Amino acid sequence: MLSRTAEHLFWMTRHTARADHLARLLDACYQRSLLPAPDDAAPHAVHAANGWLTILSTVGLADHYRLSHRDIEPGEAIAFLAADATNPSSIVSSLRFARENARAVRGCLSAELWETLNATWLDLQRLIADGLHEHDPYAFFEWVKQRLYLARGVQMAAPVQNETSGFLHLGACVERADHMARTLEAHCDILQHAFDYHGANALLRAVSAHDAYREVYRDAIAPARIAALLIQCQDWPGSLAASVEDIRRLAVRLRNGQSAQTERLASQLCEEVRQAPLHEWFAGGFASGFASGFASTQGSVALRAWLVALIARVNELARRVGRDLVRPAIPEPVAAAA
Repeated sequence: MLSRTAEHLFWMTRHTARADHLARLLDACYQRSLLPAPDDAAPHAVHAANGWLTILSTVGLADHYRLSHRDIEPGEAIAFLAADATNPSSIVSSLRFARENARAVRGCLSAELWETLNATWLDLQRLIADGLHEHDPYAFFEWVKQRLYLARGVQMAAPVQNETSGFLHLGACVERADHMARTLEAHCDILQHAFDYHGANALLRAVSAHDAYREVYRDAIAPARIAALLIQCQDWPGSLAASVEDIRRLAVRLRNGQSAQTERLASQLCEEVRQAPLHEWFAGGFASGFASGFASTQGSVALRAWLVALIARVNELARRVGRDLVRPAIPEPVAAAA
């Protein structure tokens, strides 16, 4: 496969996954903002603004947002993250980039997948022009999630699992690992301090893990169990451990003469996630069910520091995947012959 083709396939699914993850984050934050603030918390407006700031921080856009907005208002934050074409990480920008990459390699995609992405882009423009994200954000986010569910289902229904499907899956796995690491770091307070049921529930919904939690634990929501599910649960494909393992497996499957270091880094990251000492960071949490919701100060600091370092490691792995697997350098004699 040509490296440029692999690059378009890889980035097509990275952008569709990014739009999907952002829609879920926004949906969870919007629904939580409709609830009254906890009795001991700041006023409702401040509480809601903090929630939107967390989302902006998760996607690395807090500083960008402040350049054009004085205050964090829910309507403005939603417009900026969902429908602002000048924001390269918004839902509309991500789906535009996904469609452009899909169009560049239309001959490699099934007709159903291309038509799904193209129709999604065209309908999205109409919905934004109609202002659906302004007067009914919930319906807008649900529409985005359902359309990207459909695209993912069409992609998985490919009759042959070849290089095309490999690079498509690789892009989604890289984005999923990055999203999970960033989301955990931005919502670390929920895992560290006094238990907030609505905050924990919103976190699970933001990463599509609410049903998985009920299936795995069949018990009340507790921070230590949330951390175990989102970080180390191999049985749930959205966890950090499962995402990094998928990257490692695909790196082996798509290996070339330049990807040995990428495979080693993926293997090291898999081991690092598997061996994260959650039982130490949540001392006594698993035994007691973590009903009180308090972690030790040392454990809180260690968890956040580990997540910050992990984000850098995941970004380094993503960079190496793009450099060594997706778009490897062509040896000079081959380039000259071409």
